[in-house]
Amino acid sequence: MAKFINIKSLAGELKRTEIRRGISYRLTTKEFILQREDQTYHILFDDIIGLIERDPAEWDERGTHKIITNKIQVYNRSGVFEKGATTFYASLSESFSKLLVHYLELSHPPA
Repeated sequence: MAKFINIKSLAGELKRTEIRRGISYRLTTKEFILQREDQTYHILFDDIIGLIERDPAEWDERGTHKIITNKIQVYNRSGVFEKGATTFYASLSESFSKLLVHYLELSHPPA
């Protein structure tokens, strides 16, 4: 079993955790966390500027969702650092992605 690099504290209340293909996905009421064995990506909902569900027929097997952020916190064996604008792919289950969209909408209400 993979040993993930944990973050010290969560900003929100943990709502869901999934492990798929050796990658852990965690969702709280205020953040999304993607954990690989060598790195953990911590993304506050305020920093997510786009979430796009991809058509699997048009893409390879990198994942089903494209997540676009203006910044993220990256945890690795050397420490913690902030990275600017980032786009990455996550293979999320339908129920996880629906919950993610729900909490994103709560954190970004329409003007």
